[in-house]
Amino acid sequence: MHSKHPRMRLSSFFALTLALPLSLAAQNLPYDLFVLSQPYASLVEATVLSPFQYDGDEGWDDPTFSAPLGFTFDMAGTPITELTQYGVGCLMMGLTFDPKSGSPLLHGVIPTNYDLSDRAINGGEPSIIQWSTTGAPGSQIFTIEWANAGLYDEVFGPDTVTFSYVNLQVRLFETDNSIEYHYGPSDIAEAITAGEPQVSGLLLNVDTDSYFGNIVALGGNPSQPNMTMLSSLDDWYYGPVLDSYPTDGTVYRFGPTGLPLGTIDSQGVTVTLSPNPTTDMLNVQFAGQQKWEVLDLSGRVMLSGTDQDGVRIDMTPLSAGTYLFALEGATIQQVIRQ
Repeated sequence: MHSKHPRMRLSSFFALTLALPLSLAAQNLPYDLFVLSQPYASLVEATVLSPFQYDGDEGWDDPTFSAPLGFTFDMAGTPITELTQYGVGCLMMGLTFDPKSGSPLLHGVIPTNYDLSDRAINGGEPSIIQWSTTGAPGSQIFTIEWANAGLYDEVFGPDTVTFSYVNLQVRLFETDNSIEYHYGPSDIAEAITAGEPQVSGLLLNVDTDSYFGNIVALGGNPSQPNMTMLSSLDDWYYGPVLDSYPTDGTVYRFGPTGLPLGTIDSQGVTVTLSPNPTTDMLNVQFAGQQKWEVLDLSGRVMLSGTDQDGVRIDMTPLSAGTYLFALEGATIQQVIRQ
């Protein structure tokens, strides 16, 4: 089998269908990025990719499969109901069609550009692709995981032992349409990290009749990455990269900017949260007497009250994580407890 370069392979995949220019550049970032630290938790009960879906006799390398979400997810304004891998790394995509041109539009999550492969192909412990949807309707969470995944250059290399591995997940939240990348235990050979710049980001409304679309790219220090909006796959191919692979416990949370910090809700009430993220106290400013709630991502009310012209909320009883702040009948906003 021929050697493959992960970043080149992604470019080659799109080059099969992308040819004409189309200006779809976005002026504003569609997501806020939160970097969190949470213990990695592998899926326990999940649908496991069937051997019948493998693209090799001994294991999977570039499998093509679809994973149903179990709910409709709003990805930057586009509803999707499943994610599909078209045999390219761990790039998972939802496919829709432009209502005017009829051209296919891609909406993708790419936590890493590393070319993942099944370690069992080279005699190692099997690598698992699995997914599940949990929670009650309205607050469901879809998770897809690559567990103990090997890297192509080693799995199909000349050595008899496959050394490198990664564990990672993508999570989609029905409650607020957020996206999370969870990075677990990993051990990656220095030769691979030196030759492969680390790519992570989102593809939004990428037109398959052109190289243009909306690409959210992460770059710089993986513990404090910069988020950049690009307008073409060429810009992404030659664009920002992370300095290294994220460490165990790192979580990148993409919160839709349709839920901004400091917004005017449907009732005309200005709401401001600070500091956000917070380690203890959350200061909330609003006008008039308001009933408020802090909910977890499953929709459970964790804290609540009624206050006049703002409130100071003690978040220390809550564990570290992402929550939702809401006024009665008003826009929901994200708040991070570190």
